[in-house]
Amino acid sequence: MQNSTGTAVQPHLSVSQETPPAGGSTHGSDRAITLGLLGPLLLIRGGRQITPSAPKLRLVLSLLAVQANSVTRVDQLVEELWGESPPPSALTTVQTYIYQLRKLLKLDDTAPADDPARPALLSHPGGYILQLPDLADVDANLFELLARRGRTELLGAHAEAAAETFRDALALWRGNVLEGVPTGPVLYAHATRLEELRRSVVTLRIEADLQLGRHHELIGELGSMVAAEPTREDICAKLMIALYRSGRRVDALNVYQRMRTVLIDELGLDPAADLQRLHQLMLEAHPELDLPERPVVVEAPAAVVQPQVPAQLPADIPDFVGREADLRALTGLLSGGETVRVVNVVGRPGTGKNALVVRATREVRGNFPDGQLYVDLVDAAGRPAPAGQVLGGMLRALGASDVPESPGEAALLFRSWTADRRLLVVLNKASDEHLPHHLFPTGAGCAVVVVSRAPVAALSGAVRLRVPTLSTVEAVELLAAMIGQGRVDQECAAAVELVELADRLPLALRAVGARLAARPGWHLARLVERMRDENHRLAELSYGGFDVLDRFAAVFQTLSARQRWVLRRLAAADGEPLTVAEIAERVSMSVAVVHDTLDELVDADLVEELDVREEDPRHQVPELVRLVGLSGLAGTRWRRRSV
Repeated sequence: MQNSTGTAVQPHLSVSQETPPAGGSTHGSDRAITLGLLGPLLLIRGGRQITPSAPKLRLVLSLLAVQANSVTRVDQLVEELWGESPPPSALTTVQTYIYQLRKLLKLDDTAPADDPARPALLSHPGGYILQLPDLADVDANLFELLARRGRTELLGAHAEAAAETFRDALALWRGNVLEGVPTGPVLYAHATRLEELRRSVVTLRIEADLQLGRHHELIGELGSMVAAEPTREDICAKLMIALYRSGRRVDALNVYQRMRTVLIDELGLDPAADLQRLHQLMLEAHPELDLPERPVVVEAPAAVVQPQVPAQLPADIPDFVGREADLRALTGLLSGGETVRVVNVVGRPGTGKNALVVRATREVRGNFPDGQLYVDLVDAAGRPAPAGQVLGGMLRALGASDVPESPGEAALLFRSWTADRRLLVVLNKASDEHLPHHLFPTGAGCAVVVVSRAPVAALSGAVRLRVPTLSTVEAVELLAAMIGQGRVDQECAAAVELVELADRLPLALRAVGARLAARPGWHLARLVERMRDENHRLAELSYGGFDVLDRFAAVFQTLSARQRWVLRRLAAADGEPLTVAEIAERVSMSVAVVHDTLDELVDADLVEELDVREEDPRHQVPELVRLVGLSGLAGTRWRRRSV
């Protein structure tokens, strides 16, 4: 994630490196800011409580805290404050609230570049970011971290550690979530999720205590829980086990009968199969119900199995240049939100889509502590990877040792694994035909980046980000990174012309840079002269594994015959922008058909639409696409036709 000045904001949970204090002691003065959401709103600054009293100011602070280190959009603030009937002065009022919070918190609207550990309340295009040096400064985030840790410890047969971790997590609660704060849709969803997680943690803590033989201590607590929620079969089962192991089998069987009566009378249902089986085992006094012997564990820290956290993002390229606005946009989209975030990154071949995605996802990987997966949906030969094979690989990367052979069962396992986790999935080389939706995680803290040449239509709720070519300044900077700043400084004019001849396309620039780097004695003007010849330019843009013609030709092969014909006839216009009617005349097709075809080519970023606000916009082909289209090498069917 980045702040408004482009400085990376790296959210982290420092408590993951040490045992967090129990009993809610995170509200101490050792933190610059502490925010409490697990109860009445609590704000501590410098060891002093300064919780605002104004209801709407409390709501704004709560929403910023819920989405700390992520962008809180202005429209979210407006909807949370006024619902569907905001006043005309809504935006001004929101700005006033932000000003008041900055004054209350003594926070600047600037990124603390010299001190990344300092909190700040930052303005961001379209919203604001409450930047905290540690996400655990918000008690709800600390609670979720402890819940995940406790679950991992319990699954790893460390019941005692799990029980203590769960107790530390539950000790953070001081009441209901955001008690006394008027909540809108975002805060309500967040509060509901936390309350459900709290119930889950209580159940897991009881399970850990049962494994530790603390059944006598649990009877009173479980009895109260069953009385409060008489139809909760999971709690009923645990009370039966606690009573049975305490030598009170008759009482355990009576609990079952009362539960069965309630279910039949109120819901017309019999107890679930698991509860019926537990009842039968108790009737038989089956040894399966006895407290299992706990294995003696020899302390050996090096042998403790840690949860597997995949980190599959490719390596970042060292000479990445520019793209600051695109990086801010993508990192912002991947941060915050209460639903699975889906971003579709599109662009013509060679624009550097993958480099941008890798740089952005590496910047926000701290938001996804449960792992980052990177999947190619198409192999090197252009064949789609089998969906079951891809899903199996993802599950094994997440630590699954027994992956179901059935793709349907594997998909269910993946959904279950990701339901309560924060996972980032990057799906590369996607298309409408090759996008298995069962590869999407389900947890609200998860995100998916779909990288494709053309927009993928079947992505409900996705945000689309188109990657353009580089600016002239960025293109020259990339060239200098490859051949040395000195050579560029000596021939500035030639360097500018060279990047323009390469259409400022990163793939083409890398071919040029690789060629010049291999020939340190060449003047840049020499290559400029060779590339001015349109008949030879594509040959110059094929060097060292960077091949513009090959990349575009592969894309052209995926086009329909109609798309190819329209694209080639438009390329034959030698860069002259044409209206739809002019193109229709050249291709001998109806205007309606040409409209549809051009829309498809614009989506694929192979045709540029100019004057989009005009009633009759014009269209032209980018320079390198034009040369590839006229080369006669982009498909045998094209070679049989003349322009």
